[in-house]
Amino acid sequence: MGHRQSSGAGFLDVITVLFVALTVGVIALVVLILDDPNTPLNPFPPPTVAPVLALPTLTPSPTVTATPTATDTPTATATPTATDTPTVTPTATDTPTPTATPTQVLVGAPAPAQPTDFSQATALPPLDDGSGGSVPGAVGPQPAPSTPTRAPFPFMAGPARYEANDNDQGCQWLSVAGTVTGLSGEPLPGLAIEITGENFRSVRFSGSAGRWGRSGFEFQVGAALRPATFTLLVLGPTGAPISEPVTIETGITCQTNVALVEFRQNHAY
Repeated sequence: MGHRQSSGAGFLDVITVLFVALTVGVIALVVLILDDPNTPLNPFPPPTVAPVLALPTLTPSPTVTATPTATDTPTATATPTATDTPTVTPTATDTPTPTATPTQVLVGAPAPAQPTDFSQATALPPLDDGSGGSVPGAVGPQPAPSTPTRAPFPFMAGPARYEANDNDQGCQWLSVAGTVTGLSGEPLPGLAIEITGENFRSVRFSGSAGRWGRSGFEFQVGAALRPATFTLLVLGPTGAPISEPVTIETGITCQTNVALVEFRQNHAY
């Protein structure tokens, strides 16, 4: 019984020694491979790197540049040729001498003045010849008709008139209204009307207040009766005034709380 135990223990010792020896060998092989991966003992050698080819360096050669040679080219000089210019000799022209026309002068009366424009001349009263008779009067100048002066603005305002307000506000209303009419009295909607006053400025277009007609306009300037002064202007397409400034005084009673003014066109603009 004791002999079998000794045989078993010896076998285990042999296995242990063999395992230790193999372990030491493996460790040594690993260290060798780590130190020299290209060793023949390495079962997985690293790949072979292809050699790096060194390419020759090209050295640029200087380029010869041709320098152009300037060549003088003679320039032909034009010689001016004198050209004779004919001289025109003026020909004398006879100027007729005006012939004086005698003017009849009456004895004892001043000589009549000759009119410069006989189309506007008028006859003077007959003159006494000293024997009880008379001779036709001389012709005298007639004054030229006066030309009417054109208004400075295309639109002019008529006198202001006052009416009572007929909307729901009744007497609790204060406004300035009016119309704009053309050369033939036709309504002109679409024109800008500007009103200015103390701390007040507004713009309306003719035709915006239908209760005063097709070209009517209206500015509400208050909700209670009070005396105030406002200025109205009609403005053209560029914003420049095309009417004279009109000063309007507001009414101070319930029968005059709407001030009306009509702008009428007098010439084209």
